[in-house]
Amino acid sequence: MYRNERRIFVRVNTDFPVKITHPIAQLVTDARCCDASAAGVGLITENRLLPATSLRLQLRIPNGHAPLESLARVVWSKQVQENKWRSGLEFAQINLMGMRRIYEKADIKA
Repeated sequence: MYRNERRIFVRVNTDFPVKITHPIAQLVTDARCCDASAAGVGLITENRLLPATSLRLQLRIPNGHAPLESLARVVWSKQVQENKWRSGLEFAQINLMGMRRIYEKADIKA
């Protein structure tokens, strides 16, 4: 862990699809998960996700199982290219068993 790193859980690089649903407006959009930890995920989207917004995520980990569902809150969002945003989301509840599925896909020993 780096000296300035405040993470408790290991973050792994990933690349799999995510379906995002805004629970109140029922708007659905697609994203790509670019990194994940037991505490949250990094997403790439075509539109900005507004910080402090709560969202329902379906992480479609390509391992033959049903999508991993979770509630998360947008912590930050920044534009990285035209029509491309990178955002950090924090899970409402830590899901260690779900994270194990991501670690297995990334071939990391949990």
